[in-house]
Amino acid sequence: MFRENLKNEIDSIKNQKLYRKLKGEKGIELNFSTNDYLGLSKNNDVINDYNEGLKYGAGATGSRLTSGNLNHEKLEETISEFKGTEKSLVYSSGYSANLGVISALCKKGDLILSDELNHASIVDGIRLSGADKKIYSHNNTFNLIEILEENKNYENKFIVTDAVFSMGGDIAPVDELKKIADEYNAVLILDDAHGTGVLGNGKGTLQHFKIKPNDNIIQIGTLSKAIGTVGGFVTGIEELSDYLINTSRSFIYSTALPPAVISASIKSFKLIKSGELTDKLSKNIDIANKIFKSAGFIEEEQITPIYPFLFGEKSIKISEELLNYKIFCVGIRYPTVKKGSERIRVSITAENKKEDFEYLCESISKINNG
Repeated sequence: MFRENLKNEIDSIKNQKLYRKLKGEKGIELNFSTNDYLGLSKNNDVINDYNEGLKYGAGATGSRLTSGNLNHEKLEETISEFKGTEKSLVYSSGYSANLGVISALCKKGDLILSDELNHASIVDGIRLSGADKKIYSHNNTFNLIEILEENKNYENKFIVTDAVFSMGGDIAPVDELKKIADEYNAVLILDDAHGTGVLGNGKGTLQHFKIKPNDNIIQIGTLSKAIGTVGGFVTGIEELSDYLINTSRSFIYSTALPPAVISASIKSFKLIKSGELTDKLSKNIDIANKIFKSAGFIEEEQITPIYPFLFGEKSIKISEELLNYKIFCVGIRYPTVKKGSERIRVSITAENKKEDFEYLCESISKINNG
C-alpha cells in the first residue's frame, strides 16, 4: 500500500511536468550551473589545506557541544574578522543556518516581514518559528513600509531577505532596508549566501552598500557558494552567537562539519581577502554582460554572476539539449520560480573565458532557432 501510494504521488508529479531527477556532469566541458563563483572548490591551496585538516580525522565525531569542537572556532574568528563583526557561529549548511537562526530568534507574538522571493530555507525557518508573517512584494520598500505602518503594535519585528536572489541575481535594496529597520525598531536579517565572496570586494552585500555592521543587523551566509566548501554561518553581535549556541536546534543537534572542511574554508577566506579572485570575477561579469546582452538574452546588465535567461516553457527543453553541446546549464521552473517566469539560470565564475560565453550563446541560439 505504501509503495503504491508513493508511485501514485510520483505519477501525479510527472503529470504536472514537475518531476525532478538527479543530474551529473559526465561528459560536460562547460558548467554554467555552479555556485563556485571563484573556483575555490578546485583551488590547489584550498585542497592542500583540506588535506592538512585531515590530521584531526575524517569527521568531527560529534556535535559542537560534545566532541565536535575542533578547529571550528578558528573559522568563526576568520569570518568575524572578514565581515567586521563581533562573533560568528558555523552551521552544518546554509539551509540549517537559516532554519536554526530564524526559528530560534523569532517567536510566537513576533512579526516577520519576508520578501516574496526569499529562499526556501528562510520560508521554512519562518514556519518553524511560530511568529506572525507578512509577505512584502519583491524588493518593494514602499509595500514593506505600508505593512509596518499597519502593524505598529508588535514589539519585536524582523525584516528578512536574501541579499542576492539566487534565481535572478538581483540585489535587495539593503541601504533602504537598513533605514527602515532603524526607523521601525526592527532587526534586519540578511541571507548573504550569494553576496559573500562576490560583492563588496568579496566581503558581501553590506560592504557593497558601505554599511557597517551594527546591533540590529544579522548576516547569514554559506560556505558552499563562493567559499567553495560546505556549511553555513551567522555573524553579528557577540550575544547573538551565545544565544544561538543555547537555543538553535539545528546547531545543537547537528554533528559538526568535518575539520578538513573547516581548514579549507579558512584558506578560502584568506584567498578572497587578497582581492585577485574577486577582480577576475568582476572582469568576467563585465565581459558576460556585453556578450549576453548582444545575444538578446538579457536586457539589463548584472553586477552579480547570476543571469536569468527567460525562455518560458521552452527553458527545460533548451537546458536538456545543451547537454548535446557538452554544456551543463539547468532550467528552472515552478515551484522554484513563478509560472510564466521559467528560465535557464546561468551562473559564471572567475575561471570562465570570453569564448565560453560566446559558445553558450551560439549553442542556445542554434537550439532555440532550430
